[in-house]
Amino acid sequence: MKSKTAKTVYVDTSATATNGKQRQKPHVVYDGDKTFKVSRLTKLKNVDEVFIDSLFPEVYNDVLRLLKRSVKVYVLKDTRMLKKLRKENNLKKSDEIDSQLLSKIPREYFRALTVQEMERKVKLQPLINEYELLSRRIKILKQWVKNDGYDWLRDDIRLMEEDKKKIAEKIIEIFSDDAIYRDACRMLGIGDSVDLAILLSELRLETSSAAIRGYLGLTNNRNGRYNRSMRRHLTQLANAVYVDVRRGVIEPLCKELIDIITMKPKDKALFKLQAKILKILKNVWRTVNEVSDMPAGR
Repeated sequence: MKSKTAKTVYVDTSATATNGKQRQKPHVVYDGDKTFKVSRLTKLKNVDEVFIDSLFPEVYNDVLRLLKRSVKVYVLKDTRMLKKLRKENNLKKSDEIDSQLLSKIPREYFRALTVQEMERKVKLQPLINEYELLSRRIKILKQWVKNDGYDWLRDDIRLMEEDKKKIAEKIIEIFSDDAIYRDACRMLGIGDSVDLAILLSELRLETSSAAIRGYLGLTNNRNGRYNRSMRRHLTQLANAVYVDVRRGVIEPLCKELIDIITMKPKDKALFKLQAKILKILKNVWRTVNEVSDMPAGR
């Protein structure tokens, strides 16, 4: 009996398909003929290639398992292409329609994922989750101490801060041999930064600069939808650079940072500094990957 011919499928991924905290919503798959739903990407059988619209932390393990099964997985560089196609074809947004539209997008607008990349993401994610959790708890407890005088919480805060520092060191260690991280530190004039490491773990620098700014809320996006956690890390990184330059502790290789910090009011300087840091990260990524100045997905 002949086995079925391997095929290419296109998937509109869902962050809640597996163990979602919200109502579970499955991934929608288009195989060239029909659409169907799966709860896990690993349930895709007899496929050679999988093209996905987004790479959520919730699917990291599934993508890694597919790659280890020798299935090629590609992620769309810029999801705005789907919106553009829907508009051009006068289509309403739906998971089924988006999965079919993915099949209309040329391959050059997708990026191939690798086992090495996904192994690092799988290793990093629990550490980042724990770091973020501790950050939130420490902030709350410090507020209780300040507002309500709960001084007996100070020892707990100190222990949490020690744990947070250890986790930060583990995250930075994973990036110790990362060319983009090291070059970015050199451009910013800093030694190490957990905020930079976390940013690089989440930012898709292969996408357009406009998409990255939108993801971080640095645009005039009226609906206010952006990743507030990553924006916080960008703000903290910019503030650390600002303070250290002002104190004369560091001297960034990128002299434009010094001009921004010394010539602008602080609030405007910090905003402009964040935009400049993103530009530096994009340029470093471009140099490391030896790609042209043309934004990805265009």
